[in-house]
Amino acid sequence: MKGKGYVLLALLMLSLLAVSGFIFHRNLGLSEQNRVLRETLQKATEEIQRVKEKGPVKGFTGDIPQPDWEGLKKEGRTDPRGRLVEDLLARDDLIPWEGIHGGTMKIYDPSLVWFAGPRWCVAWAEDGHIGGFMLLRFDEDDDGNLEWRLLDSALAD
Repeated sequence: MKGKGYVLLALLMLSLLAVSGFIFHRNLGLSEQNRVLRETLQKATEEIQRVKEKGPVKGFTGDIPQPDWEGLKKEGRTDPRGRLVEDLLARDDLIPWEGIHGGTMKIYDPSLVWFAGPRWCVAWAEDGHIGGFMLLRFDEDDDGNLEWRLLDSALAD
């Protein structure tokens, strides 16, 4: 009986030794991961500090740049933004998705067309069931006809 007790005690000690070894080994791996993360964080912090020291980008006011509406008005167009939106709303060939459940994909709301930069716009198209954003570029040919090009699109979740 006494021999069985020693065997159980030995098994218990071996089990504790194995568990301790496993925990120690795992801790070594975590320490290495923490070291790598600290180095990455330090590099990112240094890069942020360098950008802050450079200061803001010259010429950028922080506002989203718009097309040259005034320049387009001087060319004889009374409402260039309205003309662009009206032309875009009439185009279904730019929308990359098919409607579902009998819906028709279209840009229904002119207020959901936003212009940015000299020649881009973002528009929301939907069919009443699903919808998504499109990034478009517009140009005008020599005859004054508008040309649209789909640059990117993403269905909303």
